[in-house]
Amino acid sequence: MTKSWQRFHGFFRRSIFLKLFVVYLLTAVVLLGGLRAFKFWTLDEGNFFQTPWGRILAHQADYLLGEIGSPPDPEKARRIAEEWGVQIRVEGSGASWSTDSRLPSIPSLRIHDSHAQSHFQASRFRFHPVIIANDDAQRVALFFLHRPSRNVDAWMLMLLIGMIAAVLTGSYWGVRWVLRPVGWLNTGAKEIAKGNIDHQVSVRSPDELGRLAESFNDMAQQVREMIHARDRLLVDVSHELRSPLTRMKVAVEFVQAPSTKEKLQQEIRELEIMVAELLESERLASQGGQLHLVATDLVSIVKEVVGTYASQEGAEARLVVSPRSLVLPLDRQRVQIVFRNLLENAMKYSHPEKGPIEIRITAETDFACVAIRDHGPGIPLDEQSRIFEPFYRVDLSRTRETGGYGLGLNLVKKIMEAHGGEAVLSCSSDRGSTFILKFPIR
Repeated sequence: MTKSWQRFHGFFRRSIFLKLFVVYLLTAVVLLGGLRAFKFWTLDEGNFFQTPWGRILAHQADYLLGEIGSPPDPEKARRIAEEWGVQIRVEGSGASWSTDSRLPSIPSLRIHDSHAQSHFQASRFRFHPVIIANDDAQRVALFFLHRPSRNVDAWMLMLLIGMIAAVLTGSYWGVRWVLRPVGWLNTGAKEIAKGNIDHQVSVRSPDELGRLAESFNDMAQQVREMIHARDRLLVDVSHELRSPLTRMKVAVEFVQAPSTKEKLQQEIRELEIMVAELLESERLASQGGQLHLVATDLVSIVKEVVGTYASQEGAEARLVVSPRSLVLPLDRQRVQIVFRNLLENAMKYSHPEKGPIEIRITAETDFACVAIRDHGPGIPLDEQSRIFEPFYRVDLSRTRETGGYGLGLNLVKKIMEAHGGEAVLSCSSDRGSTFILKFPIR
């Protein structure tokens, strides 16, 4: 019972349709109950016997009193209670009894009105009318608690339940139909979060939700235009920089001072890397720059890239876990770019005295995973979600020792997504950073 309630409670919290339906249902119940209570509340007025309902009850009370006789016959009173649904209490010098032991005593009832032409008085019990007849010997109270109903056949009861279920089901699906744009907006937000900025939400109604969907599409269009404008600007600037860089390389060859020449060449190389990464990102997004997938051994690519850094000073990279071979459909050149960027980052930040950079290659059911773990300071938790954004760097100073322009990890992310995989960061403040590359096994 507890698990079922927890599942229902969880579904209720996640479903706006069910919440609105429950509000609608409770509103109807409270409204009907309020109207009924208001109807009985008017018994507090002092002109009860002047209303049509009061006069009808007075005539009915006079008839019932004649039926039970004087003095009142308990057997006849019980028969009337069963047939008419009117409970009776008798109090007087001769005897005191009632057809229902739960009825209050007559003196405890509050009198609201007295009939001008008879000995009747009006009172109330639990919002139900009570007619009190007084004479010298005794007092008789008639409690109109409910009206008797005839026996209901089983098929009529099932028909009633079916009608109620049909009405409630129709109301629920009606609410869902009206609130369809909420689901469309939710889908649109998820698509844009995935990077599908061309997604448009369907607009089929001119109401408030329809206008909200139009505003959402306008917002998505503005975001799309800003992103395209930014990408176009970066690509145009990158293209324009290639010619000045070429001229600068030629001019540097005429510099006589070796130290100055080396510094200028280093600056030019960094600019060339930035331009190359920008242009590579644009080629991945263009129609003509898609991947050239060929069955390739992933293990051999990793070993090849690791080997290029074996002779360099600083942190050492070591392949810790790996199968003999792992053949996947890959673009060899771009996968090499991915590993080079990640290894260069790891070597910049890792502390050699804590051990070599560890690389693990494992094959799972759907993905081949390559984990590259360094022994650096790690990345703050509040910045991990932005680490793959273009031009974003944790080290805002961008010093020569930690150089780069924040484009390498963004290019890693784009190449992995182009392969149908993903790049994930797993970071610990005391154990460095681990970048996990997931290549789909097709």
